[in-house]
Amino acid sequence: MNSSTASSRLHDKSPLRRRAEQRVIRWVTGAFALLARLLPLEVLHDIGDAVGSLLYCLLGHRRQIGIENLEKIFGDRLDAWDRARIVHFSMRNMAKTMLELLKVPWMSEEDLQHFAHLRDTDNFQQAVDRGGVIAITGHFGNWELAAASIARLGYQLSVIARDANDQDTANIINRSREMAGERVLPRESVREMLKTLRDGHILGILPDQHANRGGIWVPFMGYPACTATGPATLANRTGASIVPTFARRTEDDELDVYFLPAIALPDTGDREADIRRGTELVNEALGEQIMKYPEQWVWMHRRWREPPEEIAAGQAE
Repeated sequence: MNSSTASSRLHDKSPLRRRAEQRVIRWVTGAFALLARLLPLEVLHDIGDAVGSLLYCLLGHRRQIGIENLEKIFGDRLDAWDRARIVHFSMRNMAKTMLELLKVPWMSEEDLQHFAHLRDTDNFQQAVDRGGVIAITGHFGNWELAAASIARLGYQLSVIARDANDQDTANIINRSREMAGERVLPRESVREMLKTLRDGHILGILPDQHANRGGIWVPFMGYPACTATGPATLANRTGASIVPTFARRTEDDELDVYFLPAIALPDTGDREADIRRGTELVNEALGEQIMKYPEQWVWMHRRWREPPEEIAAGQAE
């Protein structure tokens, strides 16, 4: 099955099926929230491994999208076994990421320090000293704990979140984010984003998925991808720094949380060109880490879609 066929299956759902799926997701999220409050982290990791493995077996269309994406980016540098292993790890990581987010409000500071190990924090502090900071990451490792780790350092952090389709599910997830010290902003709250940065605070954004609206086509890991310009646009308007931030999952299910130096953004006076180049630099920073640690990223998303004819023609040249 090719990616376009898989995509049509994902979106061609009846209202009844969508409602049923939302109820199931709501029930599972609520059950996860209760388990996260009651069970030790090590047990939650075992549950996450089991759930992720089950999803790997059941969600054949998602599994296939992930494998095809890996083949596109790595070619014959990865064999079929490696591609399957990476997608399997990624699905287990997603399940554990959700459980860990729900667990964080009930973890002591000592437990958090043992679980999430921070390094290169000087890169972040140097950016904060210059003013507002846009912390970018991808759906990589535990992206939720990347944000929570910034809040742990004592910074005022707001995160841009795409809510789940079911509001009750979104409320459970956002409550955990807020209890971890984050303020959750909807994607439409541009004024609040600008105020956050102009006040010298932190804004967390995940710009690694396909931009349905307002994106531009720039390279991502070597191929054109419609990319949100939000980070570069906000930085251009406020002078904020963009700091790539990652929380890589280790083999023993601890987190290696690290901060790269702020991206050197262009300032030529040509706003449109500067935003385009800034967006390319954001993709380069994210893509470099994904290429280095491919098992950490959520490959089961149709990131590379059919570009407009003029983009495809330019690529062919």
